[in-house]
Amino acid sequence: MDTAAMLFSSSEKNLFHLMTGFFASKVLAVAVELDLFTWLSGKPRTFEEIRSHFGLAERPCRTWLDALLNLHLLERQGALYANSAVSEALLVRGRPDYQGPHVRLLDSLYLACHHLRSALLEDRPISRDYSYFFGPEADDSRVTHYSMLMHESSLAPAMVLPHYWDFSDSQVVMDVGGGYGRLCLTLVSQYPHLQAILFDLPEVCQKAGTLLETYPRGLVRRVRLHPGDFFRDPLPQGADTIIMMRITHDWPQERVAMLFQKAFSALPSGGRLLVYETLKDQGPFPGDAAFISLLLLLISPGGECRTFAELQTLLERAGFTNVELIPTIYFYGLIVAEKP
Repeated sequence: MDTAAMLFSSSEKNLFHLMTGFFASKVLAVAVELDLFTWLSGKPRTFEEIRSHFGLAERPCRTWLDALLNLHLLERQGALYANSAVSEALLVRGRPDYQGPHVRLLDSLYLACHHLRSALLEDRPISRDYSYFFGPEADDSRVTHYSMLMHESSLAPAMVLPHYWDFSDSQVVMDVGGGYGRLCLTLVSQYPHLQAILFDLPEVCQKAGTLLETYPRGLVRRVRLHPGDFFRDPLPQGADTIIMMRITHDWPQERVAMLFQKAFSALPSGGRLLVYETLKDQGPFPGDAAFISLLLLLISPGGECRTFAELQTLLERAGFTNVELIPTIYFYGLIVAEKP
């Protein structure tokens, strides 16, 4: 095969993978929904065992497993099917880096992606499933569904944050939009002196209180719930460190600027705001955060991922100084800003 033919063949294959990408994501989502990887963990199974366990006919079972093999999510060990290293680390329920909640979150937008053209042309959210956020049309089940998805999918970033920022000098932290308390619980469990304030909507705080009751009393007594709307209400004072984890990408620039100004007003001199976000790369390519922006295009009236430089500008306009970026995992970055 000559060079031109090899180049065409490689390019054609890459394009084919793009065209069939929706198959790959759905194959993964179904496997996570059926909890295949947890069931296979530590115990490879035969084709017949898998087919019988999930109640599948021979042809669809073979097709499904072939696709998982081709995606390197499963491996063949003779007549047995086993998890690949990636699946064992990231797709087994109970593992510290379990990605099941992220898979479910993105799969929930599968049908909405069919209307991406409308979202592009009309500049409006296509999916109302997230009721951005909990507006008059949001019912209790939607509030619970969204908040639980955020609670489950925040495990990895919450656990990683203390590896990149030392909270030893903080006395009181406030998690703005803290949901069901994943980050607050992580921090008070690792820093015995630390007090935490969880600020979120009243309906979220109510459910957070119920969930927190299932955790050890020694931890929960150091987490205080403060119901409120961070656009309508001032942020409570008393914290020397304010955290916004995966908050700013949900909102248009003018609302992000408002949140930064409210954080500035709530902090004492010397206090810090930590913005823990999915960030676009600042080079010629935006990086994988571009796909998070597509997600937001489907569900949010104005959300998008931004670069460090864009958020730095908004922070400095609010009055913050010594704004720095600490790269963390994947496309997450930690922006630290100080109130003079």
